[in-house]
Amino acid sequence: MKYRVLFVDDEQLVLDGLQRMLRSMRDVWEMAFVDSAAKALQLLDEKPYHVLVSDMRMPTMNGAELMQAVAKRHPDTIRIILSGHADRDLISQCLGVTHQYLSKPCDPEVLKNLINNACRLGGDISSERVKEMLGRIDRLPSMPNLYRALSSALASEKVSSIELGQIVSQDIAMTAKILKLVNSAFFGLRRELASATEAVTYLGTETIRSLVLANGIFDGVGKLGTKNLKIEQIWSHSLSVARGAKGIAQVLSRAEKIHDLAFTGGLLHDAGILVLASGFPESYDEVLDTMTRERIYLPMAEHQVFGVDHAEVGAYLMQLWGLPLPVVECIRRHHQPEMIDVEQNIPLIAVHLADALPVSAHHSPMPEHCVPHASLLAHPIVSSRMKEIQSALELALTGNPMDIGVLP
Repeated sequence: MKYRVLFVDDEQLVLDGLQRMLRSMRDVWEMAFVDSAAKALQLLDEKPYHVLVSDMRMPTMNGAELMQAVAKRHPDTIRIILSGHADRDLISQCLGVTHQYLSKPCDPEVLKNLINNACRLGGDISSERVKEMLGRIDRLPSMPNLYRALSSALASEKVSSIELGQIVSQDIAMTAKILKLVNSAFFGLRRELASATEAVTYLGTETIRSLVLANGIFDGVGKLGTKNLKIEQIWSHSLSVARGAKGIAQVLSRAEKIHDLAFTGGLLHDAGILVLASGFPESYDEVLDTMTRERIYLPMAEHQVFGVDHAEVGAYLMQLWGLPLPVVECIRRHHQPEMIDVEQNIPLIAVHLADALPVSAHHSPMPEHCVPHASLLAHPIVSSRMKEIQSALELALTGNPMDIGVLP
């Protein structure tokens, strides 16, 4: 099946350029090119498109307004802004309805890879109701006490970006959203950031204050609606895995970027549970009941109820949001790290081991029954340093992650 991709720009020369640039994709994509938002909506109402790529500044209905309309009417369509304009007011309108923002001129390979990767990963999501729910998501629930801590810090004129980053980096939802924003082309970074602390420092206190207080990019309610699972469980487990993964990565690599990827991958590895439990609380209670009753692994129970598991859901959403691919891989394969080049995938290895190894100090384990993969434990890089790995893991998990002052 060809992916259907719709391009919108009010300048015909731009559309002609896109057609020439993407001619090589004609056998892979079914493409349509229109010069107005009205025509785009008409086409979308006639048949579904996997991806919408739109300019920002257009007459009658601009790109932000088009994205808002599509998010309501066709939420499962992947929405990308491709624009040469960096109007912050317009960009702020897109924060909740656009999956990614690319700037003109755009490298053809970047655009091709973005669309292909999003579509392919979306192929794992067979459930239409899950896809539709994912398309509507603009934020995830944050831990209430972390949200209050951030709001309190922002009320102070003397707060530093480092202090704000330390709060944000402990929360699954805040980390995902900040990394989505800072890695978008709108901010013009020449490299990907994997650390929420570094991202907040780059954005600065005033930008964070505006995003949080004026644009409300975080959800401070922090409720799932499930009977048998609390957001505190997900957060405590995820922060423990993040800290453990960073400790293991420090044993296996000297590169600070690898340590950041391991921490963020660990913090977000169960983001899919947060997505499914908050989006379908009654169904997720059914998942937990099924897992207990049939004594099966959590991903298997999720497949029975949703047709997809939390690793696939979390990876799909985080890739849509433009997070670094090594982080996406940590999320997608944290239960299945087999058949990989261990030396090239230290963050994933670290997350899997932190999630799966039995540790006396492990806090609030999730009901996943994750076990370390035998082939990974036998790999020389891991087996030769297992004592160091265990020690690093125990040391990283010393202390109570429920104390908000705990830093990564």
